[in-house]
Amino acid sequence: MVDVNVAPFETEVRTRAGDLVRADVYLPAGSDGPFPVVLGASPYQKALRHLPPHPVFPFIEYGPIQLYLDNGYAYVAMDVPGTGRSEGTWDPVSRGEGEAIHDMIEHVAAEPWSTGAIGMIGMSHYCWSQWNAARTRPPHLRTIVAYDGATDMYRDWMYHGGIPIQGFLSTWLFGSVLIQHEIDGIDFHVGDKQDFVYDILSHPLDDEWQRRRSPFWELPEIDIPVFSIGVWGKAALHLRGNFYGFERVRGPKKLLVAHPGSFAAAQMYYFDEDFHRTELLPWYDHHLKGTDNGVMDKPDVRFYVNGEGAYHSATSWPPPDVRTSTFYLAGEHSGAVTSLNDGTLTETKPVADEQSTSWSYPDPGWMAGVTVFDKHGVPDHVARVNTFTTAPMTEDREFTGHATLALHASSDQTDMDVMVKLSLVSGDPGAGLPIKVSQGWLRASHRAEDPELTSDMRPFHLHNAEEPLEPGKVYELHIELLPLSFLAREGDRIRLEITNQDSLITDAPMTHFYGQKAGTDTYHHDRLHPSALHLHERPRP
Repeated sequence: MVDVNVAPFETEVRTRAGDLVRADVYLPAGSDGPFPVVLGASPYQKALRHLPPHPVFPFIEYGPIQLYLDNGYAYVAMDVPGTGRSEGTWDPVSRGEGEAIHDMIEHVAAEPWSTGAIGMIGMSHYCWSQWNAARTRPPHLRTIVAYDGATDMYRDWMYHGGIPIQGFLSTWLFGSVLIQHEIDGIDFHVGDKQDFVYDILSHPLDDEWQRRRSPFWELPEIDIPVFSIGVWGKAALHLRGNFYGFERVRGPKKLLVAHPGSFAAAQMYYFDEDFHRTELLPWYDHHLKGTDNGVMDKPDVRFYVNGEGAYHSATSWPPPDVRTSTFYLAGEHSGAVTSLNDGTLTETKPVADEQSTSWSYPDPGWMAGVTVFDKHGVPDHVARVNTFTTAPMTEDREFTGHATLALHASSDQTDMDVMVKLSLVSGDPGAGLPIKVSQGWLRASHRAEDPELTSDMRPFHLHNAEEPLEPGKVYELHIELLPLSFLAREGDRIRLEITNQDSLITDAPMTHFYGQKAGTDTYHHDRLHPSALHLHERPRP
């Protein structure tokens, strides 16, 4: 049970769309105010605030309320339209929902207990709400601290590379929203909440419906101070959004990429009061109270380097001193892993005229997605996928920034899904499992790129039409990998995995709909088709 030392009272406002939306207001005990305000908004029912942060309650994302009360802030928890105590239709992360939050911000700013200085707070969906409200430019919104939240709903999670998500819809939409409302006596038909899953599946391209729920396209309109905090362990859901959010907003901004390595760890870190005292509270104090605490003198970019266990800083992302290193796919055996092919990654360009790796699917050995189990029941996540592994590193090398895979591929089908993972494999036999450091996805029929937003190291796919493949024809596919930072020490290896299916163990909950895929795909890696992994590498001190 989580508690605070005051009882909240409810406030409400009629939005521009005519919906009556409500929020709970927590004021510091023993003081009349007025107070600066931190406001969080979600569909997770403000009435559930009493539940503790725990992986079984992944929707508890509001942060340590009492800490902010103790430091002289009012905390406002809002139910977005169509959820909890708020009326209207639930239209998640749409611009209309952002406007409703905007209207609540302006209502709160005019209350006698408020100084009129409003910041937004909260992680994950609460972070979606921050990007979403900020793009509508509420006059009294002074800052957002965007911890762990996507900005492009289509690319960041609904359709990774054009491939529809599946597992997350169960854990989030049903587990965190619909069924939680039913438990509290609110039928999931209220607010038409049940329609969202059908809406997602009815919009497989990046159309107008998708665009209006992706703050990405209006991020340049945000000119208030923004502190974007990404978490490596939430990469498949939110990380891309935190980087693009930092990059595209045009006001004062900072980026921190934090160390938690899983969904559960990211949630617990957000409830760590020391983390808030060190990072978030000083930011709010400066921008909402005017405290001269030097918070804006910190480096513009700070990031945790996986495999090293240390934070580094830079003036930009990617850091200005990075260069591009290229590893070519090759058919020679690495001897490092048992997989479908055990190929290699080499920094030498291919010279053979014809070399390729073919495989057929669905693989008869797959048991939990691509994961198989040995006779003792021990899971093996790479035995039935394609791998390409480097030789042991001859010196310490840090890879920080962006990455992309240029894959020459063909299929006997009219489409193919490509799912890739990049892992750091320790040279120490007792070091434990490899660390996943990045991943990416692309449906080949979605291969067209946006020329304005694509760069050499970061393809940006249009996803506005499907272009079927001609069976047997070789295509060059550019697959965006998520931002990364890791140290490969002397003796370590880098491993690339390529398949068309998730592991239901290591990739949950961000798993995808498999569909009706049955056929044979071929990855080409020869002189005429030099498939290659491109990584930003940073010089070591």
